Amino acid sequence: MKQLLILLCISPLLLVSCMKKDAAGGDAAMKADSTKQKNIENYKAVLEIFNSGKYDDLGKYISDNFTDHDPDPGQKPGLAGLKESMGQFHAAFPDLKFTVKDVTSDGDLIWGHINISGTNTGSMMGMPPTGKKIDVNGVDIVKIKDGKAIERWGYYQERLMMEQMGMMPPPGGPPPAGGDMKKGDMQKG
Repeated sequence: MKQLLILLCISPLLLVSCMKKDAAGGDAAMKADSTKQKNIENYKAVLEIFNSGKYDDLGKYISDNFTDHDPDPGQKPGLAGLKESMGQFHAAFPDLKFTVKDVTSDGDLIWGHINISGTNTGSMMGMPPTGKKIDVNGVDIVKIKDGKAIERWGYYQERLMMEQMGMMPPPGGPPPAGGDMKKGDMQKG
């Protein structure tokens, strides 16, 4: 009987202790969910800035020392290089539109599946405009630190974009004009 009485007295203390641990774990989970949601909102905000062509607010979301592991040709490093490169891309495609197809976040990483569309009415990398539309997909993996993007790895359908612009034949299609190779043109090294 004495043991039952002790158990009855201790039970509420154990229950309260477990509830505090659960609440602390719940608080951590809520904070993680909040950070995840904030990262996703920030990723979407960056794409909206890209759509607008006004890059002044990118510094709110991207570190000055940002590293793009898949930069555009000739892209300079850091946030300044990203702004310049996006400015050139936007000038080539004034109706440029980035659309989020799917995005998720875990810890300090964001994965985004995006669609990129627009019409090439401006010069791109020294090439005259084609007047043709592009509609390609891409994937971003972005690392976040202290609420800002510090690194990006990405892929988008560059070949398909070039095909849509008429700058490259589809796989198995004819070579570009003047691109015929004759046997022996390549030497073994």
